[in-house]
Amino acid sequence: MFKIGDNVVYGSNGVMTVVDIREELFGDTERRYYVLHPYGSSSESLFFVPTDNEKLVSIMSPLMSREEYISVFRSVKELSDCEWSSDGRSRTELFKSILDSCDRSSIIAMIRTIYKMGALRAALGKKNFVSDENALRKAERILTTEISIVFGIDESEVKETALREIGE
Repeated sequence: MFKIGDNVVYGSNGVMTVVDIREELFGDTERRYYVLHPYGSSSESLFFVPTDNEKLVSIMSPLMSREEYISVFRSVKELSDCEWSSDGRSRTELFKSILDSCDRSSIIAMIRTIYKMGALRAALGKKNFVSDENALRKAERILTTEISIVFGIDESEVKETALREIGE
């Protein structure tokens, strides 16, 4: 399905580049793996995703096209906010499942919901929850990187335009 050189969103890990597809012997079992490297990272970290592991491969998603992003941004105002639970642990699990789904509309709805809830808390003189801020940063990082690749623009431009549009 994926080939060497493809950029993919790998769940909550963000944008990765498929740097190899190879057989590896881990333990006493040899399997075929997608070898992923975090996009734009100078680290030597690699992610090995067994090609026959449906659950892990299902959180690998090709980057959206320009047209798909344009369509999503045209409909962003019609998106429903994501579910909000007063239980922090439930919210954290929900946010992780949204990020792992690679559904950009759901990720955008999650970002917008966290912005709104953060604004409500700020109006009460409170800070946003750390777990919510962590989920927000991951979601923004994923979208910022992907949009900058797809549209060929600098990540700072994405933050100034697209993410501002989401938050409104």
